[in-house]
Amino acid sequence: MNHGFTMEKPFGRIGGDSALLGALFLLVGLGMASLYSASYGYAMSLGKSGGYFAFRQLMWLVPAVIAFGFGALVPLELLQRFIVAIVLGSMILLLLPFMPVIGISKNGASRWFGYNGLMFQPSELFKVVLVLYLAHILSKKAEKLGDVINGVFPPLLVALVGAVIVLGQNDFSTAMLLGFLAIVMFWIAEVPVVFFAAMASIGVPLVSLAVLTSDYRLKRVIGFLAPGFDPADLSYQVNGSLRAISAGGIWGKGLGQGTLKIRSIPLVQSDFVFSAWTEETGFMGVLAFAALWVFFLWRAFKASFAAPDSFRSHFAFGLACYLAIQTLINVMVASGAVPATGIPLPFFSSGGSSLLSVSLAAGFLFNVSRSAATASSGERQGGNV
Repeated sequence: MNHGFTMEKPFGRIGGDSALLGALFLLVGLGMASLYSASYGYAMSLGKSGGYFAFRQLMWLVPAVIAFGFGALVPLELLQRFIVAIVLGSMILLLLPFMPVIGISKNGASRWFGYNGLMFQPSELFKVVLVLYLAHILSKKAEKLGDVINGVFPPLLVALVGAVIVLGQNDFSTAMLLGFLAIVMFWIAEVPVVFFAAMASIGVPLVSLAVLTSDYRLKRVIGFLAPGFDPADLSYQVNGSLRAISAGGIWGKGLGQGTLKIRSIPLVQSDFVFSAWTEETGFMGVLAFAALWVFFLWRAFKASFAAPDSFRSHFAFGLACYLAIQTLINVMVASGAVPATGIPLPFFSSGGSSLLSVSLAAGFLFNVSRSAATASSGERQGGNV
């Protein structure tokens, strides 16, 4: 099989998994409707128009469609050719929030850069770049993964450097997500088990130290372990979220009819949009939400398993895990199952950087599904010769 770079073949025929595409459209549509309904009252309480947050998200939808189209149609071999430049470029972007004039800090975190009201969070893009790089390098070094120095250390170093820079932005949750994505990629590449044992022996103490040496993170953990200790401060967000979820009942109050979302849930337009969705759609809405995500992820993992080479298979698997993990963490935070973090809900939470990242990831997943369909078609044609 020839996996060389050609221009005609990748762009000549769209193909791809139409079921994956349909599920994506539904996720985007439900996400926009949910964001509009969840943020309407909150925006009014801030003295803005009711559709303020939804309109801002719509403005990012055009770049997001372009990002999806790029991911869906670009020859993946082209990205492999320029992988060094892509990784270095993403690392430079990670450093821009620390730069004077363009760096933007909020609530003690330096996660954004921008100018004149426009902001971008580069760590969102780095999630996709990290999966791309690890899929490339681990498939390329498949025969050397037993060699720690020449096989495992280079990709581990890239993941660690990226995570450390993000941690320096005071974004602990995203740094942890990057670390977990790296572990997933090493696991599917079948790195020896002793590697994971070594990483656990080093990583667990370091993560514990990072939590214990930060008052903010320690308060989050205390608020999670003892929700009644200081409900007006440490557990305020999660308690408000749980009240909204409980108020939804079986059928919910109806879209636009939720009341607790207005003042009881801070950041309802981003971190806790799931709470507003549950208040208004109830248990049945949660089931529909879960069914749609399960279907989308099933098609994504199916594309990974059907991919014609290990690079595409690892890439799609990592991207599917990225979307699955981020969705699961957000829902668990809203439900009080884990300490509060700043992880957005893909396609639902307000935020242009997140929307661009998840749209690019979805585009790449569709790209891999196109490759799988092409390979399957070629096998059928070969069998008929």
